[in-house]
Amino acid sequence: MLRALSVELAKARRQRLLLAALVAVVLLSGLFAWGTWRHPLPSRLPGTAGGDFVVGGKVTTAPFLAYMVLRIPVGVGLLLPLLLATFTGGLIAGERHQGTLRTLLVRPVTRAALVAAKLLTAWLYAACLALFLGGSALLLGYAFFGPGDLVPLPESSHLVFFSHAEGLLRLAVGYGLAALVLMALASVGLFFSAVCDNPLTATGLTAAFLFLTTALAVIPYFESWKPYLLVTYLDLGAKVFVRPFPWPLLGAGLLHLLPYHLIPAILAGVIFNRRDVLN
Repeated sequence: MLRALSVELAKARRQRLLLAALVAVVLLSGLFAWGTWRHPLPSRLPGTAGGDFVVGGKVTTAPFLAYMVLRIPVGVGLLLPLLLATFTGGLIAGERHQGTLRTLLVRPVTRAALVAAKLLTAWLYAACLALFLGGSALLLGYAFFGPGDLVPLPESSHLVFFSHAEGLLRLAVGYGLAALVLMALASVGLFFSAVCDNPLTATGLTAAFLFLTTALAVIPYFESWKPYLLVTYLDLGAKVFVRPFPWPLLGAGLLHLLPYHLIPAILAGVIFNRRDVLN
């Protein structure tokens, strides 16, 4: 198992896709930093109770930039899922398409161990994407704006302040939750990769899964389905910037995500074990 995992991780590191994904993540963080630098937030923030909040000192800080990257869904909700779909689509379907599964299965490794290694690789890839996004945003924030307290955009009549240290802790939790959500999507991508013979098809099906479930989440007729859709929790990491800490909300979200982590991975293992991958 460990040998198979080390082989999968080595293959992932050698792929140009990994470098392209990291460059895309840095570019996204850079665009956020440049836009925030060119159009900084005023010290007067709009309130929802008939007035404005006036904040002394600077609002735009390194933690604030990382918070904005996490809150605005273009990163965690769009770019990272598409990058992850592209990677997971090739984990099994790509090997089959290139004919390299024959070589892999000649070695003394079971199919279950191989699927488990690919699943762990997909999860690590998903976690790295999320954490790299947060790390790059934070480093660019320090370069552009310097350290400071975190003042999240007000979502109610109460303005919340976090000290620099507490803001970093909340960001770590937020990006950690984003990583867990992306890991659930990685399991779904691995399932489609086990079903398909072509990595492009597997990638397309994973992307279609995202877009179709997003449509279900916004159509009023399917309102009762929303708590059970994976896309509902793509912004779970952005929910931690409130007081008190939303333990019930986060616990319910992680509980609903657990089947997405496990069921597609188990189905991928069953399908891979039964398919004739040598032809």
